[in-house]
Amino acid sequence: MLEIALTAFIVVLIVLSIVITVFLVKFLKETTLTLKSIKELTDLTREEIRPALVTLNDVLKTVKNVSSATNKQFELLRNILTAFLGASCAAFSGFKGKGGFISGLISGFNMFKNKRR
Repeated sequence: MLEIALTAFIVVLIVLSIVITVFLVKFLKETTLTLKSIKELTDLTREEIRPALVTLNDVLKTVKNVSSATNKQFELLRNILTAFLGASCAAFSGFKGKGGFISGLISGFNMFKNKRR
C-alpha cells in the first residue's frame, strides 16, 4: 500500500512539474514578446518625438522673435506718440479741457502697454 501511494505521489509530482514547466515557458514567451513590443514602442516614440521637439523649439523661437519685434514697434510708436502729444500739450496748454483729453490719451496708451506685459 505504501508503494502504491509513493508511486501515485511521484506520478502526480511529475505531472505537476510538467504543467508548471509548460506554463512557465508560456509566461516567459509572452513576457519576451511584451518586452520586445515595449522596446519597439519606445524606439518609435523617441524617433518621432525628437523631430517634433525640434520643430516646436523653432516655432517658439520664431514666436519670440515676432513678439520682440512687435514690442519694439509698439515702443517706437509710444515714443512717437509721447513726443507728438507732448508737443501738442505744450501748444494747447492755453486751452482749457484739452490738457485733460491729451493726458487721458497718454494714460490710455500707458495702460495698454502695461496690459501687454
